[in-house]
Amino acid sequence: MLKLVLNFYLLSIAIGVNCQTEETIIPTLPPSTTRSPREVITVTNGGTEGEWGPLEHCPSGSRVVSYQTRNELATPRFDDTALNTIILFCNDEFVTNFTSSIGFSGDYYAVQTCPFGGYMKSFQLRVSPNGTEADNTAANDIRFRCSNGGEINGLGNTHGDWGQYSEECENGICGMETRVQPYDGGIGHYDNTALNDVRFTCCK
Repeated sequence: MLKLVLNFYLLSIAIGVNCQTEETIIPTLPPSTTRSPREVITVTNGGTEGEWGPLEHCPSGSRVVSYQTRNELATPRFDDTALNTIILFCNDEFVTNFTSSIGFSGDYYAVQTCPFGGYMKSFQLRVSPNGTEADNTAANDIRFRCSNGGEINGLGNTHGDWGQYSEECENGICGMETRVQPYDGGIGHYDNTALNDVRFTCCK
């Protein structure tokens, strides 16, 4: 009986030594220095009228490489709304396109694509703030920088000023939400602005 207890005691010591030895040889990894990409990119000069639309995005594994806008060009003596709609195109096999909330007037212009296989990373918005002109128009135009350093421009209106470029989506743009004022042509509201602001979601 004494021999059995002694063997058990020696076995316990051996196990404890092995556990302690294993703990001391596990390497301690240094903290990661990799910065996570920004989830959403925005600009500071967007308009404030309207509600944010739904978040729409590219199919998994793809990202945005092209865009198209719908603009109502300036027309004297009529209520202008300038930039109404933004459509994004993805680089998946079906060239999926999507939008968020949309405006109600204007013409669609040519699709703009990042050259040489690039993808869109950041954007800049041209805005005419409310009260600066007799006819408020909010967002007038939008342009993007591509991963290869190029810039693609829309064919929007020229009212207002370009703001600062947004920060970049390291892995490209994958989603979009737009802020659009719904059409209201009734008495007491004759000045519509359509698309006011936009924000983009970065690819993971």
